[in-house]
Amino acid sequence: MGRLHTFSQADFERFGQLYDIEFRFPAIQGDTGSDDRIVARGEIAEYSLASGFRFTFSSLQVLQAYESVSSGHAPLLVLVVLDGTVELTLGSVEHVLSPGNAVSMQLHPDYPLRAHQPEQEHLQIVALAFDPRGATLGHVSSSLQDLTILPRVPLRQWSVPHPFEELLRTHARLTMTVAQKSLVLEGLALQLAGLGLAGDEHESPDAPVVPVQQRQRLELVRQHLEFTPDHDHTLKDLAQMAAMSPSGLRAKFRAMYGVPVFDYLRKCRLRLAKHYLEQGFSVEQSANRVGYTHATNFSTAFRREFGFSPRQRAANHKK
Repeated sequence: MGRLHTFSQADFERFGQLYDIEFRFPAIQGDTGSDDRIVARGEIAEYSLASGFRFTFSSLQVLQAYESVSSGHAPLLVLVVLDGTVELTLGSVEHVLSPGNAVSMQLHPDYPLRAHQPEQEHLQIVALAFDPRGATLGHVSSSLQDLTILPRVPLRQWSVPHPFEELLRTHARLTMTVAQKSLVLEGLALQLAGLGLAGDEHESPDAPVVPVQQRQRLELVRQHLEFTPDHDHTLKDLAQMAAMSPSGLRAKFRAMYGVPVFDYLRKCRLRLAKHYLEQGFSVEQSANRVGYTHATNFSTAFRREFGFSPRQRAANHKK
């Protein structure tokens, strides 16, 4: 893709083929000649660093709203919005990012990341992906190797410190040699990765001390439920994932997160159903998509969770 130029749907599709991203343009999909339609104007710059980090700096005027579905793999992915708005969905998790917001996660083919970029005058995004296979340093430092064995990082939203946000905004205007710029970007990548790594914000405040390995396996189960709420989950399968007995998983999950494991799954399913209702699916379709065979049971659970019926939610969203 180019710099300070116009981008067509075909340009986006070529970029997507490189990184396992599917781009969709709902307003023009299927139109004759849509591949050549100009959908954005601005600048996109990519930097592949010796450490295995890859920066993508995008500054665009979005002329046609588009969606992207990322199904590749990266031990760590950090997205920062400097200007504009981006809507992200991963399973039952939804985030609307505005300037100064960021998300971090592990990108995995089992959990496609969906993003929606509405038409807007200025969308400025910084994406940082880490892939040790791209490292050319001869060896990856131990701190970076740790990223490859982390439990799956949840889709975590956080605020970028203002001084660091300014550094990201001004990087392109810095006058320096290629070697100098590589060093500066390596430093920015390490700082952004450090800021992006998730803490234990999902734990219950009264959670007992649990060995690190068990905490990581419990977090893997929690994220698996959150990212795939529409799948069939059994206690036996989840216990195997956690390398625990079923009774041990029940007790430790509740101790760590303050809620029984299948209550957590129910909440995830209802959040995902709420998203489907907002997209225009019917109550019955939304119920079926998240694993409810009876719309009546779904409606009861939905009202108990949110305080209003799914039909009310669908009707309000159409207004």
